[in-house]
Amino acid sequence: MRLPPGQRRVLEALSALVREGLTPTAHDLTRALGLRPQSLRQHLEALERKGLLRLYPGGHGRPTHLELTPEGRLLGGLAIPLVGRIPAGPLEANREEVEGLLLLPGKPHLFALVVEGDSMAEYLLEGDVVVVERGAKPRPGEVAALLHEGRTTLKYVYPKGDRVVLKPHNPAYPTLELPAGEVEIQGVFRFLLRGQEALERLGLLWRP
Repeated sequence: MRLPPGQRRVLEALSALVREGLTPTAHDLTRALGLRPQSLRQHLEALERKGLLRLYPGGHGRPTHLELTPEGRLLGGLAIPLVGRIPAGPLEANREEVEGLLLLPGKPHLFALVVEGDSMAEYLLEGDVVVVERGAKPRPGEVAALLHEGRTTLKYVYPKGDRVVLKPHNPAYPTLELPAGEVEIQGVFRFLLRGQEALERLGLLWRP
């Protein structure tokens, strides 16, 4: 979503306060941005109409508290999109779809996936949430999300001339060697969070 410069500035300032662990008010933003209260109010109401934040008026003489919605957190760099599930076993069709948001600070090109299968056990377990960086080039031995003939998997990657070796962590599964031109790197593994159910209980995983 593209925002006018004034609304973008307000969203970024609000996100910075939330990132510091604060529960910001309109008064906090007025001081941070040096805006007149009426001008700030117009921006906040516009952002609320767009579904990016909620306003909680405190009543006469009390400050209005502000809360970013999940969509606002994503746009403000405070969330990572959970885009689907990825098999960690044999190559299978990937059911990529937006399933929710990981409510943690993010940056462009990061996305999250839920692991299925056990070819990466005991390194990655079924139900783990992995965060992957799109567009990064894996170094030999790094774990990556790979696309081959419309199917996706998580494997260790070892370039081998014009071919690429895809190795599982679980020795019960075979190592694959494929032409490099037939394998698309969708993203490189950056970190994992153990168990999507635990994340939901902690309020770190939001689903629409």
